[in-house]
Amino acid sequence: MTNAVERPRILLVDDEPNLLDGLRRQLRRDFDVETAVGAANGLFALKPAAPFAVIVSDFLMPGINGAQFLAAAAKAAPTSTRMLLTGHTSLADAAVTVNQGRVFRMLLKPVDTETMTAALRDCVTQHRLVVAERELLERTLQGSVKALSDVLSLASPAAFGRASRMRRVASAILDQVEIEDRWAAELAVEMAQLGIVSLPPTVAGKLDTGAELTPAEQAMVDELPAVAVQLISPIPRMTPVADCIRYSRKGFDGSGSPADGTAGDRIPLGGRLLRLVQDHDALLLQGMSPTVALATLRTNAQLYDPALLAAFAATGAATAEAIRGVLLADLQSGMVLAAAVRSRSDVLLVNAGQEVTVGLLTRLRNFAALEDGVAEPVMVLDPAGVSAAPAPVAIG
Repeated sequence: MTNAVERPRILLVDDEPNLLDGLRRQLRRDFDVETAVGAANGLFALKPAAPFAVIVSDFLMPGINGAQFLAAAAKAAPTSTRMLLTGHTSLADAAVTVNQGRVFRMLLKPVDTETMTAALRDCVTQHRLVVAERELLERTLQGSVKALSDVLSLASPAAFGRASRMRRVASAILDQVEIEDRWAAELAVEMAQLGIVSLPPTVAGKLDTGAELTPAEQAMVDELPAVAVQLISPIPRMTPVADCIRYSRKGFDGSGSPADGTAGDRIPLGGRLLRLVQDHDALLLQGMSPTVALATLRTNAQLYDPALLAAFAATGAATAEAIRGVLLADLQSGMVLAAAVRSRSDVLLVNAGQEVTVGLLTRLRNFAALEDGVAEPVMVLDPAGVSAAPAPVAIG
């Protein structure tokens, strides 16, 4: 008998308890079987921390049918392989179930144990392939993103600090809205600064301080999204991120680049978010207070998604944040610099907005050991000054 720990976990969903009991007895030697009477109980059984290798559903069930259940299961448990077991033979209904629920196998009742077991084993194999591919892609993605972030931090500490500031603002906004693929929107905010490496140092310096650009310099800056897209596009699974960056200079009213007629909710949400947080950060670099920056954004409200602008206005990032001074010895990882860190002779060491990391701490302590030292206190944002976010609302 197969060890219970090693048996693949499967979920059987049907509205007939007797049928479920019979299937459990037939399959328990090879599989760790859990049953659920009805689609509602089936959805309740789906736990992210303990995914099933295979989800098997009947088609004709009261309330939620098999097509609707498997479509919902595909979202709740994307790595689980789905199978339809039904006595309903309508080709139209079968097609709907297969397409909506992304069904891997379909069997007609009644089915013998041997056929059922063979089909489940095929489903388990498919599940293992999906999981292995996903883990490989995630490791590749994480490694690639970290490498690019490290390159940005070395090539342009100011751009890296700007990305850190915008990421915090974007996260505060996203905490208040319900969206799919939040990871893509957040990663787009972080990766959008990669194009900075293509700028001449003088232009990058102007961008860092919010200084006025010449038309030629502005043209270079306008190409930054395209450069970032070129850098990240070869990385697996980065297409949604690249799309967000591609539309990061697009106005909600359809103005801006690319000039392809896209407007409103048809612009990727990450692109709409990027436009908002980038413009906000640029206003802060020009010396505006958070309150004045928000008012300025509102005077150009046609450029921004109204739901995102409203969510932003409700965050602590839209108003003056509480700050406090700490000695260098008390600076800790996770703190956020509220002001630039300078030497005692006023040489810029680290820009404002950067999150303190172990590497940054080491760098500052090395500077402190030099004759010029580090000016203290170091100003950091006080977490107590950030208000709690309201409940999330849905957004397109």
